[in-house]
Parts: sequence; C-alpha cells; structure tokens
Amino acid sequence: MPAPYLLPDLDLDEFLTLILEHATDGILLTDATGRVVAMNRSYSILFDIPCAAVLGRSVLELVAEGAWSPNLFQRVALQQKRLSVVQTTHTGNTVLSTGTPIYDDSGELRYVLFNDRDMSLQSLLEDDAGSPVELSLHAEPEHDPPAPGQASALNNIVVQSSAMKRLLQLALRAAQFPVPILLSGESGVGKSMVARFIHDQSPRRQGPFVAINCGAIPEQLLESELFGHTAGAFTGASSGGKKGRIESAHQGTLFLDEISELPYPLQVKLLQFLETKQLYPLGSTSPRAIDCVVVAATNRSLGEMISEKSFREDLYYRLNGIPLQLPPLRERREEIPTLVHYFLEQYAARFGIEASLCPSAGKALEELPYPGNVRELSHLIQRLLIVAEGGLISAQLVRSWADTSGQPAPEGELAATAGTLSQQVAQFERKLIRQTIQQCGSQQEAAKLLGVHQSTLSRKL
Repeated sequence: MPAPYLLPDLDLDEFLTLILEHATDGILLTDATGRVVAMNRSYSILFDIPCAAVLGRSVLELVAEGAWSPNLFQRVALQQKRLSVVQTTHTGNTVLSTGTPIYDDSGELRYVLFNDRDMSLQSLLEDDAGSPVELSLHAEPEHDPPAPGQASALNNIVVQSSAMKRLLQLALRAAQFPVPILLSGESGVGKSMVARFIHDQSPRRQGPFVAINCGAIPEQLLESELFGHTAGAFTGASSGGKKGRIESAHQGTLFLDEISELPYPLQVKLLQFLETKQLYPLGSTSPRAIDCVVVAATNRSLGEMISEKSFREDLYYRLNGIPLQLPPLRERREEIPTLVHYFLEQYAARFGIEASLCPSAGKALEELPYPGNVRELSHLIQRLLIVAEGGLISAQLVRSWADTSGQPAPEGELAATAGTLSQQVAQFERKLIRQTIQQCGSQQEAAKLLGVHQSTLSRKL
C-alpha cells in the first residue's frame, strides 16, 4: 500500500476490516465476469440481502432474481468507464450506484468496484440542480439484454427539467395511496413509463403490473379481455374459461392505456367495478372481489368527450382521483440534450455500433418540433445511429432523417422508402395512419376518417 493512503502505524488488515464493518456506503466487488468476490456489511443492509446469498454468485443471476435493477455491471464492462445509475432494490429502496472498472497491468479488466449510497427518491426529485437524474425502474427478466450494456431505454425515465421533477414527486406521493390516478398528455410523452414508475414505487410493487391498451383490442373482444369469461359464455369461448386482465391485477396495479377508446357500454361495467371492487366475468352470475389500484391514461380531452356524450362523466370522476398532466417535450426542451445523450448510449450498446454527434447536429435536434415527443426523439436517434454507420452525425443528417409527416419528401429521400411495391405501399400507409392519428388525437377518430375499423388500424400499425 503506497504511503499516501495509509500511515505506517495502521495495519492494512485492520483498515480493511473497518471498511467492511463500518463504512456507511455499500461496497461490492466483482471479477471481470460479474462474479461477486467481496462485499461489506452496509451493502447487505442497503439491499436487504444476506452476504451468503451474494458472495460467489453472478450479478446477472441476482438481477434476474430481482435483487436490484438495472444491472450496472453490464454497462461498465462494455463501456469500460466509471458510470453511475439510480437503482431500485427488491424492497423498493432507491440507491445511487457507481461502478468503477479496475484493470491489471496488461490493461485487461480485472474487477468492477461498486459504491452504493442510500438515496431518498424524494430528495432527488426535489433537487433543482442542473444535473440529470436517471430513474431506473424494475426491469422484467425477459427484457434483460443478451449482451453487456444493452439495457432497454424503455425501462428508464431520464428527467432533468423542474416540471418533470415536480410531476414525479407528486406521482411518488400518490403511489403510496390506493387511489385511482389519471395520466394525461400527448402521445409519446411517457405515460406508460410513469404508470410503471407509480407501480414500482407503491406498496404493491411486489404484485402484478397489468397493462391493457383499450384502443388496440377489437371492441367485440375487449369485454372478455378485461373481465374474463366462463366456459361456454359465447361461441368460441375457452373451454375452461379465461381470467380477465382486471382479475390478473389482483393485489397489484391495473394500467388502462388509451382509456378514452373504451366503448361506451363497457364504461358502465368498468364504473361498476371501480365502485364495488367486484366484477362479473362474461357468463357468470357470481361476483369476484378484486383488490387493485387503477392507473388510466389518455391523450384526449375527456372533458370534451363528456360534452360530446362519448365518455361518462361519472366514470371520469372515478378515474380522476389524482390527475397528472405530462408536459410535451417542446415545453421541456432543456431535457433534449440529456435525452439525446441517453438514447445514443443505450442504442449504441444495443446495436453494437458507435457514432459521434457534432455540435451543429445537437443544435438541430434541439430545434425540431417533436410532435411525437420523447418517443419520436428515441426513434430518430435509432435512425441516425444506423445511417451514420459509425461515423459523424451531422446537422444535415438530422434534418434529412427527421420526421417530416405532412411535408413533401426532399429529393434523395426515396432511398428511405426503397423496396418492392408492396413494401413501399406499406410504408406510405403506415405514415398516413400515424399522421391521421396525430391530427385526430385517437385511433378511434382516425379509423372513422380513413373509413376502416379501429381493429384494422391497430393491426396495420
């Protein structure tokens, strides 16, 4: 041990023992493969997991079992630099984890050292400092990446603006109580991610999170999907009956996306469930008691729909326990540079390619209107990363590949829709459908305008 780090009269073994037993930060050491070789007492307390259940095991296995999320080891091993991320433990605690790669004399990765500090999510959201915060939600095991560093951007919320910090602070408070929450905002602002955030920060985090898009299922099947059915309830019904999505959310969270698309007759049945906490599957005369919290989301004005008699006023008040309005990306442009960097890092790791962004390209990205909000920005970064072929992403490239729905395609953009006649027709059809949905505000209205059934529209998308 070099002299600057340790006085001669202090024994090295004693020093290490003090760290292992009394350091307030959790410390974990893995080898280059991710196998845990050492940890201290605070790490065991912080993650509420005994040393015997961690030592000698791979962090990949521990993450798959839900000990914490996401797996920072993969990112550090791939990018070979010090990285920090906010993790969620299996008990719902929030931890700021910093992973540091350690190399041997030949430059090969030998260890990864993790320093983990207990972080109050409340204090993070109240911090108005300019530094971005990445709130990492529970990742489902089936979504875990096959290679190091390929964590999905869909499992994270990156927030920098005061508006989003205030919204998540309110969402965090609301998550502690069994009241309905109504998320509203334009398409692509991240309503489904906030819904998952609410579940993961609630007392029901160990229960199921069941999501259903009310606009993506044909009307004739939606009642069975939501409420289930008994054997022989209708022609083609499952012989053993079927459990509905609502029942599947028992002791967890039910997320009803695009609640505005719920057919009027089913609104009555949903209202009855919200009032009684009981449901009747199709073909059954016996109620089933279900305990779940409902989070609904809409990109339409339910107030206008009530005036048009297409949405029940009593159902609206039942769902609107805690209203949360997500601001569009154009109202929080200060987050665009952070999101660009985040998506570049995520997709570069996922695709196994790298590309750099010139300053003018960053400025061009900040100036785009983003009618599709964060989702549009995410898809644009994917396109740029692929077409740049590991080179420099220029402002011209940004402008060429930005979504120009409703505008004439510039010369030279034909290659973007190259292919057989059927392939080009499909691409044009997809673009027309998305443009119409954006103009109408919902799949239901877009389907009427285009003269097709809503289920056909959803299938084509």
